[in-house]
Amino acid sequence: MASYPPYIPPKDALFANWLSNFSTLLAGNPTDYGLDAADASAVSAVNTTFQDAYLVSQDPSTRTAPTVAAKDAARASAEAVVRPYAVQISRNSAVTDQKKADIGVTIPSQVPTPIAAPTVAPDLALIAATHGSMSLSYKAAGSSGKSKPFGAIGVEIFRSVGTVSATDPAQATYNGTVTKSPFRQSFAAEDAGKVCTFFARFVTRSGPDGQAQVGPWSGAINVHVV
Repeated sequence: MASYPPYIPPKDALFANWLSNFSTLLAGNPTDYGLDAADASAVSAVNTTFQDAYLVSQDPSTRTAPTVAAKDAARASAEAVVRPYAVQISRNSAVTDQKKADIGVTIPSQVPTPIAAPTVAPDLALIAATHGSMSLSYKAAGSSGKSKPFGAIGVEIFRSVGTVSATDPAQATYNGTVTKSPFRQSFAAEDAGKVCTFFARFVTRSGPDGQAQVGPWSGAINVHVV
């Protein structure tokens, strides 16, 4: 089944009306839509061809397999010509929203909705510790599954490796962002026998002013490096 942009009706009858309106308004004043007379002529030509083929295919006295096929071919040709113009008009900031609505194209959203900072912290859990490596998992606090809070792309991992455990995220160093659970952490040979304290927080891809947003810190989890 064909996939149509939201501004192109899938049914032929509605498409005929939409194309006729598009062609008429564009021909009336193409500069209102950021186009010129040659563009309007190109649209007018495919509109005429489609409208003629559509009428023949709908008349019971002339509706045959060849005339329906001709209508389908005319529609495909019309869409191929008109679609780039429709996209150009839709994306042209100099064309008013009212003009875009009149000619039947999508009015793009000018102000994207910012993603809010996560409001829950991740729960960290140790799965296994082997020589020079650990496997851990995370989930949203209070959740029974692996789903992240809305808008979160992963978890920022901070860790501190030393002879004593850390008590505050400020004592830890950013170690990377993980997007899947479980995840693995590696350690240097000289870290064996030390204690590693992990802290984590959910992070979004972007937010207000394009800046990523972070959620509250997890509780600390302390694990001895093997």
